[in-house]
Amino acid sequence: MSTSVDVLGRTETAICQKLIDALLQTHAEISGALVSSIDGFEVAASLRGKISAARLSAMTSSLLALGEAVGNESGVGTCRDIVIDASAGRVLLMDILHPTRKLLLTVLCNTRVTLGQVLWAARNCRQEIGQRLDSE
Repeated sequence: MSTSVDVLGRTETAICQKLIDALLQTHAEISGALVSSIDGFEVAASLRGKISAARLSAMTSSLLALGEAVGNESGVGTCRDIVIDASAGRVLLMDILHPTRKLLLTVLCNTRVTLGQVLWAARNCRQEIGQRLDSE
């Protein structure tokens, strides 16, 4: 089975890990983050509790593919982000913009967070990941 090293090199995986760790340290309302490949494999993860990075990676890939199909079919364009607003928190699913690698960012947060604030933080994180990987 593939591992994160198969998707990205060790240096690139370390960059992703460092940036999602910084996201969690900077924003207390964010309880977890995950970078995964478009085909559903974990690249880097900081998840609390018994959350499976492998399962979450696969589900993120599937949901963003469905979002892409809905966006195309409805004529609203390319799906960039999906927000799941649940009873005990929110989950943000988003593409990481990079010219050669198709990666995804999943961010978990509590219900006390302002949605705009966590979207801003997650979008900044994904942009930084894309830029840092582009310079490698």
